[in-house]
Amino acid sequence: MKIIRVFPRKTSATPTDELAYIGYPSMFSSGIEVDRVHISVAFTWDIPEAELLEKAWRHVAPVEIGGPAIGQRGEGFIPGMYLKKGYVITSRGCNNSCWFCSVPKREGGIRELPITDGWNVLDDNLLACSESHIRSVFAMLARQGKRPFFTGGLDAVRLKPWHVEELVKLNPVEMFFAYDTPNDRDRNVFCV
Repeated sequence: MKIIRVFPRKTSATPTDELAYIGYPSMFSSGIEVDRVHISVAFTWDIPEAELLEKAWRHVAPVEIGGPAIGQRGEGFIPGMYLKKGYVITSRGCNNSCWFCSVPKREGGIRELPITDGWNVLDDNLLACSESHIRSVFAMLARQGKRPFFTGGLDAVRLKPWHVEELVKLNPVEMFFAYDTPNDRDRNVFCV
């Protein structure tokens, strides 16, 4: 099935292939032969724009609006489909049930997915996964030939000494740790 993916705005994670579009169709879009148009909405503030885009893309093919901002549960992960090449999701969900977070409501508890190649890990809570899954993710990252990024957010409360040892070996460019409430500050301070 040939699918155009439309994004309300360009971000660093937006795919760049020939079937990925930002915003409205151009005058050349009506001649494209596709089966469906998917409008991917990552941020709630883009929902009104996505609704306008749905009307604009109807003449090309049947349109669906989806994505995390719509409350759509992420099932599998297809590299390059809704995220640029190199971005990877190896698990979905979270068991923490924080009052302010939509992830457990949308995704449910932690689910480990098949691991695909990439170097920018966007998992909701990678450190909540099994040790074998985490070690497999770290092994995949070590094969990439690029320094990894952990932009999905790591939960410092779950950080173990072996995680730190493996992260030091990987030498990430950047890591984000959960800092959702003022109480998280002290438990997020650690030395590597």
